[in-house]
Amino acid sequence: MDSGTSQCDVFMKIGGSILDQDALTAELVPHIAALASQYRIMILTGGGQVVKRIKAAQRKYGTDFKSCWIPAVLNLDVNAGILAAYSPRFKTVASAQDMSTCFEAGCVAVFAAANAVFNSLYLKPDFTATTDSMGLYFARTLGARRYVIVTDVDGIYADRPTGNTWGAPIPRITPEELSRLPSSKLDPTFPDYFRRFSIPTRVVNGRHPTRVAAAIRGEPFLGTEIAGSFE
Repeated sequence: MDSGTSQCDVFMKIGGSILDQDALTAELVPHIAALASQYRIMILTGGGQVVKRIKAAQRKYGTDFKSCWIPAVLNLDVNAGILAAYSPRFKTVASAQDMSTCFEAGCVAVFAAANAVFNSLYLKPDFTATTDSMGLYFARTLGARRYVIVTDVDGIYADRPTGNTWGAPIPRITPEELSRLPSSKLDPTFPDYFRRFSIPTRVVNGRHPTRVAAAIRGEPFLGTEIAGSFE
């Protein structure tokens, strides 16, 4: 899906923390579908609990890495198909032609990404870089205007939560600042990916669909913006 021109307006990653909960997904999908006539939206799914179990078992028992990594990546296509089933305006795509046809029909493209990951000259077999970072690569490759990461918390926080108390998210952050945090919802390779594939990024809580819609539209929202500078 390489192109020197913009092939989509907004690239999204919807995390497994949302996708693994049917009610949250069912509530969120119509808010995204309603924007399909205004924006060319492409969605990459997270791996969810299935991939977490695969990764945990591989690390605990020392199972052959590649035999675990391949099904973990293939699970992205499974999750894409499941997400697409929530709306007739969601269509799975696996190629530039699929994506173009989807957008011409006024639909949201749900990326069945396995083949693109397997055939990428940049993405390597690795459990450290998750779909958070992969999304940066695909968003930049497709010329998206912004990248929206949908998770189950309000954004990125300066400190680990105390019990169930999260406090307020950091409204804006650079990759340098992000790399210095003790922890975040994003994988540890994200700052390096961002430096290479820089694109305005928004982290937003999928439990609040109106916030997600605002993030897609580029409007003010409750969450965290990641950018190279704020000058």
